[in-house]
Amino acid sequence: MRFAPLLAPLVIVLSGLPAGAQTWLAQQCVLFGDAQYRRLDGTIEKVAALEFPPPTLEKVDMKVGPQSIAAALTLRGRLTYRNRGPLETQFVCLLDAADKPLFFYALPVPTTRAAPTPFGRGPNTAPPPAAVTALAPQPVQKPPEPPRQPLPATAIRLRGLVRDIGGKLQFSPCDGAPMALEDRTPGRELGKALRELTAGQEGRPMFIEFYGGREAGPGSGIGVLEVRRAAVETAGCRERFDQREWIASGSEPSWRLEVTGREMMLNVLGGAAPLRATHGGLSRSGGGASYAGVDDPSFAATFEERRCVDAQSGSLFAYTVEVQSEGRTFSGCAAHNPAMPAP
Repeated sequence: MRFAPLLAPLVIVLSGLPAGAQTWLAQQCVLFGDAQYRRLDGTIEKVAALEFPPPTLEKVDMKVGPQSIAAALTLRGRLTYRNRGPLETQFVCLLDAADKPLFFYALPVPTTRAAPTPFGRGPNTAPPPAAVTALAPQPVQKPPEPPRQPLPATAIRLRGLVRDIGGKLQFSPCDGAPMALEDRTPGRELGKALRELTAGQEGRPMFIEFYGGREAGPGSGIGVLEVRRAAVETAGCRERFDQREWIASGSEPSWRLEVTGREMMLNVLGGAAPLRATHGGLSRSGGGASYAGVDDPSFAATFEERRCVDAQSGSLFAYTVEVQSEGRTFSGCAAHNPAMPAP
């Protein structure tokens, strides 16, 4: 089965349309996205579209869960925050046949993310390929993974359950009907994770978050391009991030960190009451995203986009995390709120 881009049939560059039509869809999508993001994160002040490059409109015929998608608008935009600098990124707005926005989400910027999610592994992370900056240099324990290709701008992010049924992959979105799934990940990473986490048990479900695109051909489903998260011991579709931007955890001892737009909370098994502190907002250094307490800067957390495998459950994550608190360092894996723009 041949893989085709998710949004391939027809591309209309809006700058070629009359002035009114040129901006109307982009304005509607930005208003919709602004309301969505501000409801999720109180630190977001505004979602805005940039004038250049012009947005593109692509006609499609697909479904995301029960929703029928007729078109996708891709545009460059900016997120303005109250407590940190603005973030420029690329947005995708999915519309129905009446040009009503249904979904609005941000994609990582290809120029700053040429190799999506390089590999790392839990607290004892092996170094990523040389082109990727790690949290700290470590000895090479195995040959570097082959470089991974950038995601197409039209890739869509999905969540749900995947099963192996009779040697074929089946995907059940969190809000939709089952469909066929093709593993297009580098090195067939999805298939390997499914075999390892389900112990090869046919039909046993695995929760997954991924970027993918519509396959071409009769009866085709979705092709997985990049795995963002995979687990069997998780709340999966029932998991609620609410206002939390990050959820992280680790072992030895068992601990859990939650980060919202305003504060961090660390809970260590066997410790005293959870440590809670207001942070000063996200800061970037050396390729990582960091938060530090306002009153206690020694309480800090640094997230980096490197593949992480939980030492106990084997669950796969897209981010590693290192937390400093009261003179101790905790290393583990982290999940980012899928409804919020990538950090």
